[in-house]
Order: sequence, then structure tokens, then C-alpha cells
Amino acid sequence: MRVRGETDDGRLLRSAASDVAAFEALYRRYVSRVTAWAVTRCDTAADVGDVVAQTFVHLLRVADRYDPERGEPGAFVFAVAGNVLRDHRRRTRRQQALVHRLAGRDLLGSDEIELVDAAIDAARAAPAVTAALTGVSDRDGEVLQLVAAGASPGEAARALGISPGAARGRLFRARRRVRSRLITNEEEQRW
Repeated sequence: MRVRGETDDGRLLRSAASDVAAFEALYRRYVSRVTAWAVTRCDTAADVGDVVAQTFVHLLRVADRYDPERGEPGAFVFAVAGNVLRDHRRRTRRQQALVHRLAGRDLLGSDEIELVDAAIDAARAAPAVTAALTGVSDRDGEVLQLVAAGASPGEAARALGISPGAARGRLFRARRRVRSRLITNEEEQRW
């Protein structure tokens, strides 16, 4: 369909969304002009490339909205490019604001860093502690496990049905055995 007074560019623009050849011809006619326009408005070559590419992608979506009675095809193309540039600048400002807000902030607080360090240290020590625990008798190990879980020696004694003195003695033996095995393992690793 030919619209009165419509230029060849106008026909290409109106059919660009559904006709690959028309879009290619439109692209070839305007890519250097849009690029030159973007060069004067963008900060980096990457931004120029983004604006030019997005302009033609966006043209595919809105080409059918072109009305030759409202203006020239070139004005329509550059209006789309202007909208793309504004969106690009807005997105860049939001990203820079986010980077600025996050700059200088620790992602973890000092207490959280200490917890992470403690967890890493515990994970490194776990195999040696597990090996050291194998040398503890079952009776002594029961008290040690209860105390390690947060029970007091008196509470461990009540839970096991033994006297508090017996619980403290078993805990002492278990700790001494684990400590001596850990020291022995450390010395072996140094050699």
C-alpha cells in the first residue's frame, strides 16, 4: 500500500517489521547516521555500540507505528534512538548509584567475619578432632558429648545417672586424651 507523499525510506520503515529485506535496507541507510549521532552523545565506544544496536532492535518493534503524515522516516528513526539513549543513560545512572551506595561497605559485618573465620577454622580442625575423639572411651565420651552440646558437668551427670564427681573425672580424662592426641598430630604435621 502506497501512502501519498511517502518516501522510499517511509515504505521501508513501515514494512521493516515483517520484511527482512526492507529492514536490512533501512539498516544500511541509517546505521552510519545513527552511529555518528550516538558518538556525539555517548561516553564510551561500548555505549555507542549498545545504543545503535538497541535502536535497530527497538525499530523492529515499533516500525509499524510510523505515520508518514507526522514526520519524515529519519525523524522517526532518531526519535527512537533518542528514547534508547535516554533509557541507556537512566540505566547507567541507576547502576552507578547502586555501585556508589555499595562502595566502601563490607558485605559482612565484623561479627559475621569472625563467625565465618571460626567456621573455617573449625572445618580445618574437624578431621584432627575426629581422629582424636577415637581414642576416648565410650564412658568418657558420653560426658564430653553432653558438655560439648551445652550441658554443665552436673547436668551431664544427672542425664547419665552418675555422680557429679564421676562426671567431672570422665570429662577431665576425655579432654586430656583429646588434647594429647591433637598435640601429637600437630607435632607430626610439622615434621
